[in-house]
Amino acid sequence: MATATAERMPEPERLELRVPLFESAITALDDERRHVVLDLGVVRSGTVSLLNGLRCRLDVMALTAGAGSGLEGLEPEEFSALVQAAVPPAGDESVDLVLCWNLFNYLSIDQIGRVVAELTPRCRPGARLHALIEYSARTMPAAPLSFSPAGPGTLEAVVTDDEQVPAPRYSARDLEQCMPGFAHERTMLLGGGMQEYLFRRQQDS
Repeated sequence: MATATAERMPEPERLELRVPLFESAITALDDERRHVVLDLGVVRSGTVSLLNGLRCRLDVMALTAGAGSGLEGLEPEEFSALVQAAVPPAGDESVDLVLCWNLFNYLSIDQIGRVVAELTPRCRPGARLHALIEYSARTMPAAPLSFSPAGPGTLEAVVTDDEQVPAPRYSARDLEQCMPGFAHERTMLLGGGMQEYLFRRQQDS
């Protein structure tokens, strides 16, 4: 008697990144005062766990949820309205750290500028902005990978789709020119052709 065997689906690929600049930005959130972290992605259990031991408020904008599925095709006015609607109420507190993850790879330079222009008044002088940028590879996943902290200096993501799109490969100078409130602080080359960028909010002139 013939036996039918189900075709085994391939295991999803797990990507792990060592992120020294992310680690330095997190460890700078000391316990001497309360901090505000603004996450442009979705709620991740790893982020919540990482910040759980700190005097910290986590605000989430969920902009990455639309990236790779039409967000980059919005008209400027539509995009600005979406960003404004996504910004959580400030209360009386200023932002200390902005986590952009890999969102900027899926936005135009103009859209990145609009996001940062909306956030800059919310950030205290000296606040940091962290971003993961596809740098050496000419292509990248069609939708942003959902990175989650596995510790202060490690991020993990699961690759579930092989579809690729061209990578813009923004340099630190490209980003700094569209982010007038922030200055480039440090860059670190990571595995897999990515770089992490750290920018610092400048003093108001």
